Amino acid sequence: MTAEVSLRQLVKRFDGVTAVDDISIEVATGESLVILGPSGSGKSTLLRIVAGLEALDSGDVLIGGKPQQNLPPHERDVAIVFQHFALYPHMNALENITLGLRHGLGLDRATARERGLEFARRMDIEGLLDRKPRQMSGGQRQRVALARALARKARLVLLDEPLSGLDAQLHIALRQEIADLMRTTKATSIHVTHDQSDAMALADRIAVINRGRIEQIGTPDEIYNEPATAFVAGFIGSPPMNLFPGTAVEVGYRTVFGDIGEHSTASEVRVGVRPEHVRTDGTGRYQATAMVHTTIFEGSTRILEVTVGDVQLAIRTDQNMRARRGDSVLLSFGDEDVQLFHAETGRRMERTLSNVH
Repeated sequence: MTAEVSLRQLVKRFDGVTAVDDISIEVATGESLVILGPSGSGKSTLLRIVAGLEALDSGDVLIGGKPQQNLPPHERDVAIVFQHFALYPHMNALENITLGLRHGLGLDRATARERGLEFARRMDIEGLLDRKPRQMSGGQRQRVALARALARKARLVLLDEPLSGLDAQLHIALRQEIADLMRTTKATSIHVTHDQSDAMALADRIAVINRGRIEQIGTPDEIYNEPATAFVAGFIGSPPMNLFPGTAVEVGYRTVFGDIGEHSTASEVRVGVRPEHVRTDGTGRYQATAMVHTTIFEGSTRILEVTVGDVQLAIRTDQNMRARRGDSVLLSFGDEDVQLFHAETGRRMERTLSNVH
């Protein structure tokens, strides 16, 4: 696939603080890329740079192979969906959808109306077109904002956390609609969010960002199963990967679960095990007794928050696990469940098992 968007060595500073630090990303035509990271990580600044709302200190933005640095936002072939709708309060829904088509793209009134109605149907808001924003719910207003952006049929659609202000049920429903629309329209999109569930549902690829730098870019499966850094491992997953210390000894790394056999020159590591990979039947090679502090019922599964010594862990088990606060449980996992991260660099380490039993 060809690159529709190229971000090359982008740098942006605010008062001496580097918000975007040497970021390079290629987005393929028709791809949905999600920028995922915590608050303050630089993800919204990155999106604003692509939109032309923030000036770069250095680097290049190319859309369709054309440099964008000297183009104002209205001359870039992008459509933007903001978190806070940004609808004109004195216009009804159809007028909000078609205004940019007539004045931005220069479509005649009839053509703009036809296209506006097409995307209103796709967003299931045909019955709201005569209403003004104050007469609509938050979810309805966001549907209007999405229809307005997608109706432009721009080369690139930018979404800045458009689901964050919605209640849980509407959030999930609208997320599915966005995913379906992006796929049926074959739009190229960059979506910013701090919500990993949204990222996993919407992305062809995810770029995890932290402190202005890219930690990892990959498919949702790669990000979850092969995290490149301890940050990614501890940020992705609900609950996220358990991470606990390991100190080098002659046979490998000493942990609260015993000695994990490993050949490495690192003196300290962080051992990672996903909550669903921790067993309660005593069958794993590495074992320890844990104290239960909290149990969270989630229908078919339960999450136990436990401690082993001074290490806090979360485990996901089935609904038949009836452990309560104060109970002791035997936890275990196998070599196949372990990932190791360098304590200083945070990078995932390639494993070379030794013969510790």
